[in-house]
Amino acid sequence: MFEERDDTIMARWLAGELTESERKAFEASSEYAEYQRLEQGLTAFQKPDFDKEVLRGKLWAAIEKQQKTKVIRLKPWYYAAGIAASILLIAGLFFSQVSYSTVEGQKMSVVLPDGTEVALNAMSTLKHRRFFWTNNKEVDLKGEGFFKVTKGEGFKVRTESGTVSVLGTEFNIRSRPTSFVLYCYEGKVLYENEREQQRAYLNVGDAVELKDNILLEFKHSDSKPPWQEGRSSFSNAELLLVIEELEYQYGISFSYEPALVQGHFTGVFVHDDLELALKSVFVPMGISYELSNDKKKVTLNAP
Repeated sequence: MFEERDDTIMARWLAGELTESERKAFEASSEYAEYQRLEQGLTAFQKPDFDKEVLRGKLWAAIEKQQKTKVIRLKPWYYAAGIAASILLIAGLFFSQVSYSTVEGQKMSVVLPDGTEVALNAMSTLKHRRFFWTNNKEVDLKGEGFFKVTKGEGFKVRTESGTVSVLGTEFNIRSRPTSFVLYCYEGKVLYENEREQQRAYLNVGDAVELKDNILLEFKHSDSKPPWQEGRSSFSNAELLLVIEELEYQYGISFSYEPALVQGHFTGVFVHDDLELALKSVFVPMGISYELSNDKKKVTLNAP
């Protein structure tokens, strides 16, 4: 790739310093298309707001103040190239990465530059590079997301618990502070955790869970993640993880004695009815609860 061979190619292109053969080779490259999209995107660039005439005046005032004995004026096209390069640099600093985030109870759909579709669950964040996507199809995920990846090579999802590499597939990752679970719904994925020296290939119906730094493999029969249908499903899950997910979906907090929440839960709770969700979780567990008047705090008590 041009960027890898010569990191001055853009500056020399803007300044008109490429040879004819270099110019033709550059304008035939994928990087040239990226630069064209960047140039078009700058037409909507609002912050910071540049006034070319004011900036021109400030530049000449600074030069004349520091070099009163001799002033060398740049040719107009050098000046234009310098301004363009400055704007590109500032734009790169401000907008080199794209980030999507959800809050409590919110879900979001995202389409990545290659057409890959990502659905984010509540309290989740997805980040990726804004430009040169074809050279680096890597995203960072915190929280939970369902991925429908366009066929192609090099797509990776980085999490705090490891990296998932795919080749045209559908999968779901839940990477919360206290849990990591990966489900494969279509195609094939590779999970790798270099820190723990763990590695696993997953096909349709396969899943893995990281528990106390131990990678557990199991099967599932779902056709899509339950949370995309407005519910959270658990099988012999620690009750603390279920409480954490209730907090994410409803924006509530819990008060309880630690000994009261040491059990495990198997079942489902919905995302659109707080009272029903609380009953679905705590009644089978034999735990009573009180919901505050503002519906923001839940106090758990022994029966």
